[in-house]
Amino acid sequence: MTSETVPLAPVAPAYGTARERRLHELFDESAARLGAAPAARHHDRELSYAQLRLESDRLAARLVRAGVVRGTPVAVCGRRSLEALVAFLGVLKAGGCYVPLDDDLPPARLRAMAEDADARTVVVLPGSVCRVRGLKARVELAPVEAAVPAARTDEPPGADAAPGALPVPGGPLDRAYVMFTSGSSGRPKPVAIPHRGIVRLALSEPELPPPGPQDVVLHGYALSSDASTIEIWNALLGGARLEIADREELLSPPALAQRLRGVTVAYLTAGVFHHMARSSPGALSGLRFLSSGGEALDPDLTRVVMRSCPSTTVVNFYGPTENSVVSTFHRVRELPAEAAGVPIGRPFGASTCHILRPDGTEAADDEPGELAVGGDGLALGYLGDARRTAERFVQVPAAPGARVYRTGDRAVRRNDGTLEYLGRMDRQTKIRGHRVEPDEVEARLRAHPDVGEAVVDPAPDGSALLGYITPAKPGRPPAPEQVRRYCAQWLPAQTVPRLTVLDSFPVTAGGKIDRAALRARAAQQSAAVPAARAPADPAHAQPDEPEDELVRLLAQVWETVLRVRPASGDDFFELGGDSLLAAETVNRTLAVLGLDAAHGTGFIRALMAEPTLTAFTRAVREAREGAVAGSPATDVDFALEADPGLTLPARTGPEPCPHDPREVLVTGASGFVGAFLLERLLRTTRARVHCPVRARDTEHARRRIRGALDRYGLDPELAAPGRVVPFPYDLTAPGLGLSPDHAHRLGRSLDLILHSAAQVNFLYPYGALRDANVRGTREIIDLAAPRRVPVHFLSTVAVLAGFGTAGVRTVQEDEPLAHADRLTMGYAESKWVAEQLLANASRAGLPTVVHRPYEITGDSRTGACNTETAICSLFKMVAETGVAPDIALPMDFVPVDHLAAAIVHIATRHPADGRTYHLTNPRPALFGDVLDRMEAAGYRFQRLPYGEWVDELVRHVSRNPTSATAPFVSLCVDRGRKTDISVKEMYLQDVFPQLTRHNTEAALLDSGLHCPPVDTPLLDRYLHHLVTSGYLPPPESTTEPKEKDC
Repeated sequence: MTSETVPLAPVAPAYGTARERRLHELFDESAARLGAAPAARHHDRELSYAQLRLESDRLAARLVRAGVVRGTPVAVCGRRSLEALVAFLGVLKAGGCYVPLDDDLPPARLRAMAEDADARTVVVLPGSVCRVRGLKARVELAPVEAAVPAARTDEPPGADAAPGALPVPGGPLDRAYVMFTSGSSGRPKPVAIPHRGIVRLALSEPELPPPGPQDVVLHGYALSSDASTIEIWNALLGGARLEIADREELLSPPALAQRLRGVTVAYLTAGVFHHMARSSPGALSGLRFLSSGGEALDPDLTRVVMRSCPSTTVVNFYGPTENSVVSTFHRVRELPAEAAGVPIGRPFGASTCHILRPDGTEAADDEPGELAVGGDGLALGYLGDARRTAERFVQVPAAPGARVYRTGDRAVRRNDGTLEYLGRMDRQTKIRGHRVEPDEVEARLRAHPDVGEAVVDPAPDGSALLGYITPAKPGRPPAPEQVRRYCAQWLPAQTVPRLTVLDSFPVTAGGKIDRAALRARAAQQSAAVPAARAPADPAHAQPDEPEDELVRLLAQVWETVLRVRPASGDDFFELGGDSLLAAETVNRTLAVLGLDAAHGTGFIRALMAEPTLTAFTRAVREAREGAVAGSPATDVDFALEADPGLTLPARTGPEPCPHDPREVLVTGASGFVGAFLLERLLRTTRARVHCPVRARDTEHARRRIRGALDRYGLDPELAAPGRVVPFPYDLTAPGLGLSPDHAHRLGRSLDLILHSAAQVNFLYPYGALRDANVRGTREIIDLAAPRRVPVHFLSTVAVLAGFGTAGVRTVQEDEPLAHADRLTMGYAESKWVAEQLLANASRAGLPTVVHRPYEITGDSRTGACNTETAICSLFKMVAETGVAPDIALPMDFVPVDHLAAAIVHIATRHPADGRTYHLTNPRPALFGDVLDRMEAAGYRFQRLPYGEWVDELVRHVSRNPTSATAPFVSLCVDRGRKTDISVKEMYLQDVFPQLTRHNTEAALLDSGLHCPPVDTPLLDRYLHHLVTSGYLPPPESTTEPKEKDC
């Protein structure tokens, strides 16, 4: 059977010159020629080449101002849209590489992707709920306008940018984007692709030149799929128009058929290709070019398409992410009746393919082997994983002097040079178009606390993964639904396995798992349950029917936040939830049900106490039935929690030397304060600094430390191996999760401990913070105790809030703590207990110091700050809503650089004799002074009495549950214990006590350190940084109060 074909374009591309160019440079040349011609359309919105060029120039200038330089990874959060094209081009023009993060992925996976790609700058597309945290800069894109003046089309690239900002120098081997592919370690692997890899995709194959100005190209792949690059760049470099499809259209053949009207070029997944072949093959007949890829094509269905589309060029593409999407292609002209598959063809332009024997030599024709690919499409490697890069990107005898990627696919080359795909060399497989490492899925299954062993295999028809699990504890079988949804926070929904629970696995005589016997036993048991489905995916069956309308509504809220459809017994946190997502869930619940915001804290406490959908529903139902909202009385004996009878072991080992330390432990070095403490120690002492970090391994810990230094404008190169010793730990685990040998070596060598790590959360109750903030502190005491290593503890003035409501107006630094029963907030309570724990250790003979800072703010030199704080969220709400509270709230700002310098000075120059230091600002301001500076900067807002403003705050968060202010609403609506004012009002000038500074002033007298006053220059520096980093909208966009629906 033969299909009649037509050429894609009249002229083959001249790749030789383009090979040395970058994507955006080639695009700008096309845009200059095409001007007002349409570049993309989404429903009734259209973007011309001239406008796309102009808007991307503007974004590039913003990104350069935000600190993007050559090679900077920039996350792009959202879905297919006109603005996504602006974002990709803008990132490239700024010299960066884009990292697409699709909103439909689970939040935990998105956070892991951003971290592994080292993306600390993000572009947020319109409508996106950006889940990326720990950012250095955030740039929000507004919807693009519908037209651009023709007069602008002849201006050079960057004409609208800041002078000198563009163009950014670079070359064709610079990173263009980072995409993720499945990994056996349990985390997806970030693959870095150079510009040349995508340029050759569009321009290097003479037989398949890119679509031209007469073409309309379907854009249907998710942004986080590497196949989206062939749609986007082939269209934009060839002058075609992109037709952007919605996700729902791709799931429905009738809707897709409608969308394909007028489309001439479509690159489809094999799954969509097969689906259309079965249901509506004639809908493809209007295409001039049709390709498929991602997994093997069914030859019978391919014949159906060819019969229905005789004038369409049908191509089968093959290629891994590690070789820029496409490595081979086959133009399907003839398929013999006996063909068992569709060939993958021959090397795509500027690509190389080798069939390797085990020794790396070239296999003969008709001799199966491993397919290795190379050429201009080859990836630069896996980011941050030199070992795995070296394993897969290799030199082999078959390709002397060149590097190739070993795909792990079995293939054979026939006598005519055609390549045929035979399957996987290893266990990697394709499930509904998704490339999956069963090892990754097994690793995820084993990570569930109820699972012991796990084995995963593809189903015989390749439609799903089958998982087999055993209990972690005999007699306590894991619940399949809960385990599946635990996996769903990391894995695409289509790859979450069907599960069979077995008591044990059968083994062979050699002690290995007998997979054949395992499958037979599972078939007998027939305990499999349906695979999890993606949110709002009509192609899959519904989970358990909700028992009533309330359950349905709350399940919908959980699904919206977590991107996973929950079952009644699912654990919120095992599905990928965390404190910020919990706040969003509660705020959405309050909004959906119209409940008073005062119920928020109670809902958070209920979620922490029993985090299942059933228990959460019960708490909400009780609230609707009239349960009292607010802060419940506590039955915790905080003094007893601090172990008043604490004793220390007998003193052993050499005496530490804190005044000239050689070995120092700093906890929290991957956080805000910890990064500045580390930097100060490295610059002012000779010490080697040991940095425990929440991380997978040592390399990951080092990357997190370097990331923190860079994020806050410090030099990442300070974290050199000779000076910084990172290692993974767990602040909540016994012994900090360290091996006994490691803990012993640390204890024997340390001269000083600076303990700044903590779980900071204003929503969680004391019980949820106790492990990290109290027991973690106790573990630090135990580490320091044998040699009496001095411990300097970073606390907070929040431990003193109870004094104010008790009527105490002044608190001395060494005054004993009291009034814990008035604190109300779990975080302050946990710090109160930790301080008491240290006081007890000090009385037992351990050298300790407590540092109590007020509001820790940004670097006084640069303004770089941690924006995930209550005070920053307050500034943001004022800027975004146009309303501000008229309150006497002290702005006792302690710049983080001064704080770090003061702590290091005290730790290395003064004895750890049990004192407390109030690290406050001797020249503070009031919130009204901040508002004055915001007005001077151009912000316009109305000042309201506190009560009226709280009403506005609640309304704002109800309409915008992902607002930065959402986690802090409870501070303004919850009443404090033993008082009739809110928690926030406990910190007002006439309530919170005055704090003396005698110890601090004496210790810093001859240090040359002076806390910068909270004055106009400092406040303006902070506001400037918050605007340029993208955290605050620029003043010109806030001339009128506004709200936005989420």
